[in-house]
Amino acid sequence: MNPVRSLSVRNRDMQKRYQSNGQAGIKHKQKESANTFFLPKTSNGVRPPICHVCGGSDSDFFTEKNGCMLYKCQGCGLMFVDPLPVSTEELYSQDYFSGAVAGFGYVNYDEDKEPMVPAFLKYLGLISSELGGSKGRLLDVGAATGFFVRLAKTAGFDALGIEISDHAAALGRGKGLPIQTGTLADVEGSFDCITMLDLIEHVPNPRAEITCAAARLRKHGVLVINTPDSGSMFARMMGKRWHLICPPEHLYYFNRHNIKQLLEEAGFTVVLETTIGKSFTVKYIFKTLHRWTSLAPFGRLADLFGRKSLSHVSVPVNLRDNMFVLARRR
Repeated sequence: MNPVRSLSVRNRDMQKRYQSNGQAGIKHKQKESANTFFLPKTSNGVRPPICHVCGGSDSDFFTEKNGCMLYKCQGCGLMFVDPLPVSTEELYSQDYFSGAVAGFGYVNYDEDKEPMVPAFLKYLGLISSELGGSKGRLLDVGAATGFFVRLAKTAGFDALGIEISDHAAALGRGKGLPIQTGTLADVEGSFDCITMLDLIEHVPNPRAEITCAAARLRKHGVLVINTPDSGSMFARMMGKRWHLICPPEHLYYFNRHNIKQLLEEAGFTVVLETTIGKSFTVKYIFKTLHRWTSLAPFGRLADLFGRKSLSHVSVPVNLRDNMFVLARRR
């Protein structure tokens, strides 16, 4: 069965079970481990779920997509999936990094990341500057095949990565890169910098993930997050049709206010919030448009630009609906 369909069916079944039980939700022990999916209080149609950031109970139903229910907190603006899938590990299979037949991920991860090198080098420059010009020890969480780890090592960082997909991690190790299979909770040691690039929106418990990062950073160490910005003009203009709303891949949608609140509560001081544009392969753009609109011509164009002779064609895109956040551990 298609993994996305499997998760969607399971999610609908859970929603029906909660409603038939007449419960406000089921309390599960919230483990700090970032690889543990928990089920927060969920709606039975009588009262909304609890916001992950501010704890508010005034969340409104926002939309349903791929069998997932999304809510928006009226207090802090966090958008989130509820109930959470029991697990999404099956999403991050080989297809996620090569093919994206199931509708999520990349046609070819490394090829799709290649046009982003200038943006990634800018990230590394900002990190080095914040570390006083030094490089230091860097951990990339959600490292995939190690693309960013390779760039960081080339730039002089003592870099390594952690990746939940053993398939992707194994590809990285095959290139001679230090990529461990697992989650942040599995990593030992301390670091000068931890990066979460397009990662925090995927994890089941962002608060636990950020707290886990704080515990592994040296004093005054740097945490870098790049994630979709639901408070951006483009996201607000598109509303429910925003292309970055893609559960169960993306579970949380932050804005600059609530991500700052979450970081400060975990012991960080935000020193930079900005938007850094990237370039994307044309095949990735058309694949995203096809997923977004379900229009067949975009799918055919994605296949066309997926051919070897055209696969490296890229264009710069900056809708300003992503945010780059650099925070220092207090």
